Amino acid sequence: MKKSLIFFAIFLMLLNGAACAADVTDPLNKPSPLTIEQAMQLLHDSKPVYSCGMKPNWFSGKPGQCPCCTMSLMKVKAINGGKAVFEEGNSMNMDMKNMPMKDNGMEKK
Repeated sequence: MKKSLIFFAIFLMLLNGAACAADVTDPLNKPSPLTIEQAMQLLHDSKPVYSCGMKPNWFSGKPGQCPCCTMSLMKVKAINGGKAVFEEGNSMNMDMKNMPMKDNGMEKK
């Protein structure tokens, strides 16, 4: 019984340590280098701002890669509702309602 309690206590300590370490190293928790206000000011001053198509609320003043998904950052045209608006054709946002669909030959039953 005593060995079981010691094992359980060690397990809980290791589990707690792993959870704390995950929070520090998790790239999804990496804060944006620029606040929305800073990014908007840079755009107002005609300076480049970059963001990720998958995480449009993450802003940087330098080109590079998104720390979350490693996609290349794209140049931001504007910021609307706290999210990046990209140049035409550079957005991950697709209008699926008006997208032509190809018939795959399957019949509806």
